Amino acid sequence: GGNKKPAAVKQGSSSGGAGKKPAPKTSAAASSASSTAGDDGGGGGDAEEWAHLPPLRRNICSKFLSILRMSHSELTAGDGGLDPAALSHLCTSRAAEMEAAVQSRSRGDSDSYKEKARSLVFNLKKNGPLREQILLGVVSGDRLCSMKPDELLSADKARARAKMVGDLQDSRRLDWEQANEARINEQCGIKGDLLKASLFTCGRCKSIKTTSTQKQTRSADEPMTVFVLCLNCGNRWKC
Repeated sequence: GGNKKPAAVKQGSSSGGAGKKPAPKTSAAASSASSTAGDDGGGGGDAEEWAHLPPLRRNICSKFLSILRMSHSELTAGDGGLDPAALSHLCTSRAAEMEAAVQSRSRGDSDSYKEKARSLVFNLKKNGPLREQILLGVVSGDRLCSMKPDELLSADKARARAKMVGDLQDSRRLDWEQANEARINEQCGIKGDLLKASLFTCGRCKSIKTTSTQKQTRSADEPMTVFVLCLNCGNRWKC
């Protein structure tokens, strides 16, 4: 009997798991990437509403979402503030609504779509009140896309532009110099006896209290025409 070979031991007979491979371990980095996969438009999370859209449109939705989130602290502050979770969902919904309105307005024209989206992103970054009106439903996506450039400006920018337009219109008035005479004299330091001085003397009453303006009434290579007004008798002449 000493010539017999010992019986072979079957692998895995004691554990009952013959032939099975150990399950792969899931890394923490992979788990984190999976939980945030929807942030850039890949689906899930904030991007669930636009996961079905093409990459360009998903990107615009994400940009709108980032802009709207800039008003998060203002709208959730204080006892009367909005619920942060509800506002977060609202930001996502409004971003999708804005993008859909831009897409509808551009009618498939890629250049028009990009230009309008770029304009809205630029203006909304600086216009907090308008962002809040969008989130609260006062301004819809369609209304936002139909706004003129002046309507998209912040309050400070609108006031500055209105002042610039007003100054330009005033400068075109024929009586601008008379209407602004006091301000001109003050800025130039003209006061006292200097206010009575003039380059012209009235031929009717011989007064030196005159004012003058220059206008280009002839061709550009000709000298300007001077219009003179006597402040004493109202006589007018040109020279």
